[in-house]
Amino acid sequence: MESGGLKSNHPQDAWSNFKGGDFASLGILFEIHYQELFYYGTKIVAMPELVKDTIQDLFADVWERRKNMVSVGNIKAYLIISLRRELIHRLKKTRKESLTNVDTTMQFSFSAEDFLISAEDNRNYSKLLAQSMEGLTDRQREVILLRFFHGLEFSEISQVLEMNIQSVRNLLFRSLDKIRKDMADQGITGVGNVEMFLWFVFGKKK
Repeated sequence: MESGGLKSNHPQDAWSNFKGGDFASLGILFEIHYQELFYYGTKIVAMPELVKDTIQDLFADVWERRKNMVSVGNIKAYLIISLRRELIHRLKKTRKESLTNVDTTMQFSFSAEDFLISAEDNRNYSKLLAQSMEGLTDRQREVILLRFFHGLEFSEISQVLEMNIQSVRNLLFRSLDKIRKDMADQGITGVGNVEMFLWFVFGKKK
């Protein structure tokens, strides 16, 4: 999708213009959110082409439904919720229709590269963090990404994961607590600041 003209690049302005029928503003929204949506989607399922197609279809769908759509407070959260639901739907459909033994189960995964940053004094911390994340459940890894990479509020994460807000808080607390303990077991100091480090690491990826 392409944007044109002197349109506002602010997401809310672009959303308002898109709702008013301005197709170029839909292109702006696509450009603003595509990278984050693609990164999130490929963590849900390691099938980049499926994720790309789903994102394209998602934006085509919201364009068709724009006149009847309800008010959206956080556009990014709305798109993430929609993408997640559609990917899960397509995975289930693929699994039913496949004549092979291809595993299409949703698995939320990270690689070591997701946490490695260039600063030499943080490289060991980053490697140990990546190892610790491998010991988390798929849902624990997902709540960390939604909170620290996408910056969603607990109320928004609860909608994405279809959990109540307190359950989201508990899930994140247990995830961070495990990471702190893993870091402490490896003799890493300052493990109480793991949240700040996650904000820093994921902020570098944007």
